[in-house]
Amino acid sequence: MKPLELDEVEPDDTRTALGGKCRGLAVLRRHGFRVPATWVLPAGPSPADLGGADLGGLAGPGSWAVRSSAAVEDGPEHSFAGLFRTELGVPFDGLPGAIARVAGSGAAERVRAYQARAGLAVRDVEVAVVLQRYEPPRAAGVWIGRTPDAGRLEWASGEAEECTGGSGTGPAGRACLGVQRALGGVADLEFAVLESGLTWVQYRPVTRPVPERVENAGPLTGVPASPGVATGTVARPADPYDPSWRPGSVLVIADTGPDWVPLMAEAAAMVTTVGGNLCHAAIVARELGVPCVTGVRDALLRLGDGTRVTVDGGAGVVRVTGR
Repeated sequence: MKPLELDEVEPDDTRTALGGKCRGLAVLRRHGFRVPATWVLPAGPSPADLGGADLGGLAGPGSWAVRSSAAVEDGPEHSFAGLFRTELGVPFDGLPGAIARVAGSGAAERVRAYQARAGLAVRDVEVAVVLQRYEPPRAAGVWIGRTPDAGRLEWASGEAEECTGGSGTGPAGRACLGVQRALGGVADLEFAVLESGLTWVQYRPVTRPVPERVENAGPLTGVPASPGVATGTVARPADPYDPSWRPGSVLVIADTGPDWVPLMAEAAAMVTTVGGNLCHAAIVARELGVPCVTGVRDALLRLGDGTRVTVDGGAGVVRVTGR
């Protein structure tokens, strides 16, 4: 098997073996937006098959980004954000192992937990692999549109801004609005600022709307990341494998990553101390229907294990209701 060049993939390609991330990159490329040099290995029945692909045509200096592109990923209803493996800065001789690991990440427990909470069939997922020339970014950001002429942008630092078609959007915000207008709808975008300029690394449909921030007084306030109201007892597990975790608790942690998804799927609600409404915790919580407030800076100080709280994810408020 030889990798396909991105130029060989049509934006409306129906081959599910290429996956959602590959199709999103093809859409960006066909509209003239800059994406990294990209190849794709279609999904197959065995991750080892992809790890043994013929990569001779890619040999050379520099490093690689090895990313997932499952058929279920980056779709209009479910993004599976961060659930499959990504490896960055991989040297050429490390590609076979990285490809096999990324291709095999569709069998991870976090994928099954997400599927169960989202009401999907619980099964292992075949994962295509995207290979991109990699250059460490000077900065990186995420955009999620509200309308074709407005959206929210967050930088990797967590700094956020509301952007509209008027003035004051900044270069990155104007660029994201330009992509949306060219594509004719709201978009979920990831981009990197390189020495050579702005490049786009992901496009997918917006699965759930980003909540508006509501100014609402309360004991603890943060970013309204996922709507809904839930009451429960606070749990602050040390890691995703902490045996003290109990399903139905309110998960209070600094931030999340893919390994936290099984706990997120079992939580009554979530509170994080960092992040906005475009972070991993927010995106996954919205898709799973879990009320979530992010960016509550003193949550770990004020919400001890066993505290009874009500989380209003639409208002961005956490109220203590008992000890």
